[in-house]
Amino acid sequence: MNGQATTLTQEQLAERLKAMPAAQLAKVEVMLSAPARYHVRGMAINIVTKDYAGTNQLSGQIIGGMEQNKYAKGFGNMYLSMQRGKFGLDAQYKLVNGNSYGESSRIANHPLANNRVHYTDETGQKSFGITHDYRLGMNYAFSKNHRLDVAYTGQWDKTSSNSHTTGSSNSGMHSDSHEYLQNVDANYTLPFGLTLSGSYTYYRTPQQQTLDGTIHTDENTTDMERNLRSGSEQTINKWMFTADQTHSLANGWGLSYGVKGQFTSNKSYQTTIDKDGSVLPDGTSSVDINERIWNMYAGFSKQINKAVSVEASVAAEQYHSPVWNKWRVYPTLNALWNVNDNHLLNLSFSSDSEFPSYWSTMSNVFYASTYTEIHGNPDLKPSSYYNVNLMWRIKRRYTLMAFASLKPDYFVQLPYQTTDRMAVIMKETNFDHSNSYGLQASAIFNAGKWLNGNVFAVGTFKHDKSNHFFDLPFNRKKLSVILGGTASVKLCSTQDLRLILNPFFQSKAIQGVYDISPIFNMDAKLQWSSHDGKWGVRLNGSNIFNNRFDTRSVQDNQDYRMKVNYNWASFTLAVIYKFGGYKEKTVKEVDTSRMGH
Repeated sequence: MNGQATTLTQEQLAERLKAMPAAQLAKVEVMLSAPARYHVRGMAINIVTKDYAGTNQLSGQIIGGMEQNKYAKGFGNMYLSMQRGKFGLDAQYKLVNGNSYGESSRIANHPLANNRVHYTDETGQKSFGITHDYRLGMNYAFSKNHRLDVAYTGQWDKTSSNSHTTGSSNSGMHSDSHEYLQNVDANYTLPFGLTLSGSYTYYRTPQQQTLDGTIHTDENTTDMERNLRSGSEQTINKWMFTADQTHSLANGWGLSYGVKGQFTSNKSYQTTIDKDGSVLPDGTSSVDINERIWNMYAGFSKQINKAVSVEASVAAEQYHSPVWNKWRVYPTLNALWNVNDNHLLNLSFSSDSEFPSYWSTMSNVFYASTYTEIHGNPDLKPSSYYNVNLMWRIKRRYTLMAFASLKPDYFVQLPYQTTDRMAVIMKETNFDHSNSYGLQASAIFNAGKWLNGNVFAVGTFKHDKSNHFFDLPFNRKKLSVILGGTASVKLCSTQDLRLILNPFFQSKAIQGVYDISPIFNMDAKLQWSSHDGKWGVRLNGSNIFNNRFDTRSVQDNQDYRMKVNYNWASFTLAVIYKFGGYKEKTVKEVDTSRMGH
């Protein structure tokens, strides 16, 4: 956002972009390979918002609504924006209060010793929660390209959940958790191309859980009980700073270089006791570790002529923890050839790393049910990825792209049915690699003023390989297809009333040992805005056909199927009121992607 990297997760970013009014946009820069100075590697979008410095205004927005899935929750948002000459202030508060629901089921033929034991269960989970999100941001524009921004972000969350499992396993689980987040950001831009940024994040999430249940499969196996109590807490302190310098040189040359440092303290523990009060060693552990990331980069850009430009950079990054201490190099390249008004070619190469969540690297076992165990992996290491894309845009309406994505040490959670007991182990593990190669085509369409949208199709060949997943090495390949798009239909010629449909389909796919069944999802939105733009009504439907995510592992002696629907079909009704010509300000949100259980 405005040249500064956002710490939004992919899902948070999608919601933020949907909520931002179009009138707030100044321009949007789409990059297949972001330069290192953005501290974002790979594909990126830089959203540049309008600058109201030097004006005097007070405006705001109020949103209230309700979301209904199997149960209901209410929400309210309040935004306030003030500009007085060179000084600006924005504040926001969001409240969400209510229930949510999800379901999952398992069907297995468990390899117990030399036998097969049939197992089935159905789990329903109801959660009640209340969340407070609040933010206060201030900025002062000393002069052109000389600006100071400071922002505080906080979150307080309380959730209680109850799940009940029936079938071969009969159990009940109750958990209570809190989430506390405090974050301060500062950004100082100077007129000679230097930008200094700093950030501090405090995150704490205590949790208490009880599990009482029994597995009974058939007359030939002994019932197994689990009556457990566990308490856990994660406390994260994270400091980050960046310094970035850019120079505009003669003859179309540009130069950039900078440094980023990130320091994290992770203090986490989990204690599990049985019904007799005895501590379970496998379910009990603690960590007190420090993590350090240093990143230094340099890059250049060159406008060769009106049609051709090149930008390249290279970053060296050190990741240090008690387990890993390694330097990696990440080059990027972006070459653009604007052949003419109807044709544009873009070649890009990018590379990056992905780090596991803090909780997943602990050595303890979390008993998610009487059958399911979630194992930490202290040897889990960061993964790298290398992407190359060649894009051809035709007449500003059609796009063709060929791509390749190489991901050595890719990690994801996979299931493993152990043969010494009735349990499926869910564990994040590193692959040798997960590589994908494919073609993508997309097109923009419209029919007069009443219909517009886009469609896309992606064909991907995926190759997943691991030689060290328990005693079950795999080397799997699969060709899959993704289809989707957006259609916006204007329903009335005299009112701003629109219906927006977002279908999505994916054919059979793989992920490690998983076979993923075809997926179809449909989201829909009905929206109305008043002529003066002050009032708006939104009716959203998410996963309106209530489809489940269906996976199965049948490699070697494994036979485990899981159907999950935590994105239960829901409908959301929201009423929006704007005053003072409010234009919502897009803000940087705090990165909690590696935090939490």
